[in-house]
Amino acid sequence: MNSVNKWKKKNALKKKTAVLIISIISIAGMTACQKSIGSQHHASNNENSGKTIITMELDENYDDSEPFVNASLFGVTDDIDVLEAEGIFQMDGEIGSVEIKDNETDEVLWDKAWNESVDQDTFRFSLNNMQKEKEYAVYFTGTKINHAVIKVVFESELVQERERPLKVQNSNTSTVSGEIEYYR
Repeated sequence: MNSVNKWKKKNALKKKTAVLIISIISIAGMTACQKSIGSQHHASNNENSGKTIITMELDENYDDSEPFVNASLFGVTDDIDVLEAEGIFQMDGEIGSVEIKDNETDEVLWDKAWNESVDQDTFRFSLNNMQKEKEYAVYFTGTKINHAVIKVVFESELVQERERPLKVQNSNTSTVSGEIEYYR
């Protein structure tokens, strides 16, 4: 009887050790993937020296609300009189629009809309009087979206994409112009 208990304890210890090793390997793998993704994002912003690229790629599984809304935040590290940009838009859907807004005041600085699916539309635009103390957002709004790609290339390294809003509305959540809620 005593040898059976020893055998059970030994097997239980082997199982715990195996689970611990698998957990360590999984954590190491996830860390490596996260570093790889971070370096790919960093490389995409630096491969075209002097430019900052903001990309949003969305499909029908991203959000089931209508209209479909997504935003990316950005700011500038110094005041810019005129910020030149190029946009690239693709959409499989009914209606789509891209807007650049002041995130605090909700003022639309630039916008363009499409009323049908678009293989690819490339366009240029300028934003005036960009201020370093302000926060801005690239918005995409669409209906019946199956797939959409929005890419904005800013002709300045002074533009920086942000993951979180500058100002938090309350201690648990913050919003981008009151439409999209980010949880911390």
